[in-house]
Amino acid sequence: MLKRLSIKDFAVVSATELEFGPGLTVVSGETGAGKSLIVDALGFLSGLRADSGMVRHGAPRAELDAEFDLAASPLALAWLREQEFDEGQSCQLRRTLRADGGSRAWINGRPATLSQLGELAARLVEIHGQHEHQALLSRASQLALLDAYGRHLSSWPR
Repeated sequence: MLKRLSIKDFAVVSATELEFGPGLTVVSGETGAGKSLIVDALGFLSGLRADSGMVRHGAPRAELDAEFDLAASPLALAWLREQEFDEGQSCQLRRTLRADGGSRAWINGRPATLSQLGELAARLVEIHGQHEHQALLSRASQLALLDAYGRHLSSWPR
């Protein structure tokens, strides 16, 4: 579960930090209110290709940081252990995007590749946009959700 998202010098945002509690969180607002910036920040933290145009005008770099509680994410915990990024029941993803186009990434404070960010994020984040493929329509995803709800983790797809 996403616990915290911190954004600095990203697009038009100078600095903000969002904290999320347990349960459903709904982000709503008028067109142009910045909802898509949250989705974009999570996308970049998930390993999407960086665009230097996302760095706030005049800033040397954008900094994105997210913290996840992994208590109910055994697949993410197992991946972190396998990759030697494990740090207990939480996980921190961090990424910087430089105005010159470069970027760097970290998982739990250790340098990581974008490929590693993507692999881990696939176990943590699912982003849906209008008209995009939705995993909820996949039979395997439906079974995984049902098994997770029933705490039948041994039958989860790997």
